[in-house]
Amino acid sequence: MDGQQDAYAWATRICEKSDALSPADLLEELMAAPECDAFGPVHHYLVGAALVTCVRNARGEDDLPAQLAELRARSGAVPGAACARWGVCGAAASCGMALAILLENAPLRAEGWSECQLMVSDLLRAIAEAGAPRCCKRDARLAVRSAVPWFERLLGVELAPAASEPRCAVSGRNSACLAGACPYFACA
Repeated sequence: MDGQQDAYAWATRICEKSDALSPADLLEELMAAPECDAFGPVHHYLVGAALVTCVRNARGEDDLPAQLAELRARSGAVPGAACARWGVCGAAASCGMALAILLENAPLRAEGWSECQLMVSDLLRAIAEAGAPRCCKRDARLAVRSAVPWFERLLGVELAPAASEPRCAVSGRNSACLAGACPYFACA
């Protein structure tokens, strides 16, 4: 396991112990962990991990370790600043990776391919309309909340809504913060 993979071990442990049914709530737990950076590519793993874990919990299945390992491998290929350099937010890509893993997509398998593309495009629109770059926490929250209906419909599971709306704990460290224009701003 390389250094980047090891950096995700804490998040994987949280997911493997979780019985959460709300991807939004599990994402908050992951992002609140002391090991979680305020910004950066760890979010490319956390978003998908929250979704995969909650789907596993809703289905009562036990293949989470293999699914998280696959997600770690895929998300590790998405660098920090992909939103600016590739034009694709890593949080939206993470949702696509998670859905593709759960649908067991393959490069030449037609089933599920379009659905993943459509979901990611929907998430990218929601993130783009939020207004500004450099807020991994905001974009992660938007991606997970927007992805839940897709996961429910395409996978036939019922996931729980967020217990409450989160308030950002890192806005003071983000020079590009939208402040009151962000739905998660601490003083909103």
